[in-house]
Amino acid sequence: MKISIISTVLNEEKNIEKFLNSILNQTTKSDEIIIVDGGSKDKTYDILKKYAKKNKKIRVFQEKDINISKGRNYAIEKAKNDIIISTDAGTEFKKDWLENLIRNFKGDVGFGQTLPLIKNNFQKILSKKMKQRFGSSRNIIFKKSVWKKIGGYPEDLNMAEDTVFNERIKKAGFKMELIPDAIGYWEMRENIDGLKKQFYNYGYWDGIAYRKYKILPIKHKIAVMGLLILSPLYPLFLLASKFSLSIKIDVVRRFAYLRGFWKGFLKNKK
Repeated sequence: MKISIISTVLNEEKNIEKFLNSILNQTTKSDEIIIVDGGSKDKTYDILKKYAKKNKKIRVFQEKDINISKGRNYAIEKAKNDIIISTDAGTEFKKDWLENLIRNFKGDVGFGQTLPLIKNNFQKILSKKMKQRFGSSRNIIFKKSVWKKIGGYPEDLNMAEDTVFNERIKKAGFKMELIPDAIGYWEMRENIDGLKKQFYNYGYWDGIAYRKYKILPIKHKIAVMGLLILSPLYPLFLLASKFSLSIKIDVVRRFAYLRGFWKGFLKNKK
């Protein structure tokens, strides 16, 4: 099975070498690695070119001012192989990640398991609430024909692109499977401010995606409606959060998501 690993990066100078080494040091080697730089202002692109000089399997492109969807589509178009693995910088993988991902891929689309990378106490508490993520395009394997059939990643979305991508796959009737022993680790936000911004952006782009495509997973719909009902109690939740970091994390991420969702959903809506 010949595979192409693809990724879009932007200003990942601090993480890019760990990311590349994590892929290169796998027990099973990929046939090619395609990295699209979206116009980094730091040394990311220079580091990528240095790695590409040393390893012919690495192909590097720079397309300035593109978002992650455009970068992924561009990379997949350049891919020589029929099996695509998409991932993101900021992720580190177990050495048998690629071996397990390929060996257990039987259908049209497979998702590996992405676990939190813990570096401080805040992330330790957060990790208990976000133990694993299935369905992210930072750890996915699929046939190129699937990507073509559903029209690729939606290029008008800066985030929530993998949500729309996944829902289109389901609606098209392709077989999706979970591959839990294909494990990657992703770095979570390190503090409340970063978490608040992250979940606001998640909600904002989910809101835009839902308005444009009428696509949103059921659990997201339930979360939005449930939080909306609980909104009058927000001051009480906020007060309780002053006595517990765990509660504060819950309150911040859930209500930041809700604010973002409605901001995105109602943006320019007539």
